[in-house]
Amino acid sequence: MSVPPGGAGLGEPRPAPRGRAQLAYDVLRERLLEGPLGAGESLSVVDLAAELGCSRVPVMEALKRLAGEGFVSIVPQVGCHVVNPAADEVRDFFALFAAVEGTVTAFAAERRTAAEVTAFETLCADIERAAAAAAPPGRPDPSYRRLNARFHSAMHAMARSPMTTTLARGLWDRSDFFVRLVFGSLAVWRRVREAHRAERAAIAAGDAAAAR
Repeated sequence: MSVPPGGAGLGEPRPAPRGRAQLAYDVLRERLLEGPLGAGESLSVVDLAAELGCSRVPVMEALKRLAGEGFVSIVPQVGCHVVNPAADEVRDFFALFAAVEGTVTAFAAERRTAAEVTAFETLCADIERAAAAAAPPGRPDPSYRRLNARFHSAMHAMARSPMTTTLARGLWDRSDFFVRLVFGSLAVWRRVREAHRAERAAIAAGDAAAAR
């Protein structure tokens, strides 16, 4: 049986409308990055479709996309669940992430302008205030995560290295995911804030060696 271009064959599910698949993706991604989904947690396509008021097709499209990004696992004839990363996987990821971001910070320290340093200092002060205002103090919330994304975006803008930014951008969400999933303690977030302070100082001083 011939199938028109872009069409579905007999018995095959039609592609989900892009808007519904994107909505399902956005909802699931938020729950993965900000909670409450935990490591190994089962994901019911039927339940999610009912909750979102759509068919199973857009939910499956969203889950396949998240699986491709490393957040969920899909086992045929079994089901879907949030990944439960091994310690070695997490350690290897953060070694790579640190190397990439360290390079970006060094580039930023070498290439930033005085005006960019001033704007960056203002952003860092906003982040410190958000962390101090959290309940309990220092524990990240969604607004803190967004400020953290702005922190890294600002560093990449100062680095002026599109190739490095493209490489790093694919790691940002995974970093937030692993931190929440595996390292969701105040102690780890304090270390993150300390690292930010060190990067801030290196960029302000124009010290590429310290930035690495």
